[in-house]
Amino acid sequence: MAQLTFHSLRGEKSALCMVKRSEYEFGGTPVYVPRAPWGDNPQEGDSVDIPDNFHLVDMVDVDTGEVRTTKDGAKLKVLQFV
Repeated sequence: MAQLTFHSLRGEKSALCMVKRSEYEFGGTPVYVPRAPWGDNPQEGDSVDIPDNFHLVDMVDVDTGEVRTTKDGAKLKVLQFV
């Protein structure tokens, strides 16, 4: 099982989390997930186990079809389960 750790809320719909495929990884990879599963008052560091059958994919703006990026130009990522 992989681990998803809450970092912070982002906007009305998203939460920024760190995903680690293994307990042997340092840190993890930042991903955006839906806010709702975290409830009303998530705390930084809250974590849940998630299935291993996911891929990291680029976050795409539904209005423009363009990949969303940070101010530095790094592509934002979301989870996609297969």
